[in-house]
Order: sequence, then structure tokens, then C-alpha cells
Amino acid sequence: MVLKVYMTSFEIRTFGPMKYFRLRRIIEEEVRFSSLKKGLVTIHVKGATPGLLVFDEERVQVFDSFLKKLVPITGYRHGNAYEHLRSSIMSTTHTLFFDSNGLILPPRYDVFLVETRPVHNHRRVLHLIIRGT
Repeated sequence: MVLKVYMTSFEIRTFGPMKYFRLRRIIEEEVRFSSLKKGLVTIHVKGATPGLLVFDEERVQVFDSFLKKLVPITGYRHGNAYEHLRSSIMSTTHTLFFDSNGLILPPRYDVFLVETRPVHNHRRVLHLIIRGT
């Protein structure tokens, strides 16, 4: 069996703070384009303040409220420390399984890019490393 690797990048324009952008459809399209039938896909968003979240789409607001209470905006010496802390909790990299049907996740789950910064039309670059057979 030969393990194949397919790498690609794409860009999303974001606004924030704490806005959630769905990625599952984009990731699954790239997996299909790779022609691989099963394996792993690693998703990475470039930067020190964005986050990636794999979560139930109906419970994202619950997570958002919790994160905002856990890491408030004020009270830090570094002006945007809260952005870095929120990003660290979510991570900027996730690896997921896929098969010929798409990502192996519960039906209501999605992969979200989370923009933690108060920006408008901000360019976020995401990298996918798809490997499998």
C-alpha cells in the first residue's frame, strides 16, 4: 500500500471579533479533489490569533459564551492578549479522519475558523495536508 499526500491552501476573508466561519464543505471538496479514499486531513490556520474549532453547530453559541467568560477582553497588560489566549484554547491545527463519504464527524458537526480579532475583511490563509490511500 502506498501512502499519498496532497497539500493545498486557501484563503478566507473574515471579520470579527468572535465570528465563526464554516469550513467542513470546503475541506470535503478538497478531500474529494485529492482523489484519496480514506486517511487523515490536517487543517492549519496561519497566525497567532485565529482559532479552529470542531464542534456541534447547534452548540457553538454555548461554547462562545463559555469562552468569553473564561477569557474576558479586559484585564491584561498586552492589548490583545485575550485573542492569543482564546486562540490557544481552540488551537490553530486539527487533524481529522476522512473516507469516501467525507469527514468522519457526527452529522451536525462542522469545522469552524474563529476570528478572534475585531477586524474587517481580514485575510486568513488555511493549509490542508491530506494523506491516505
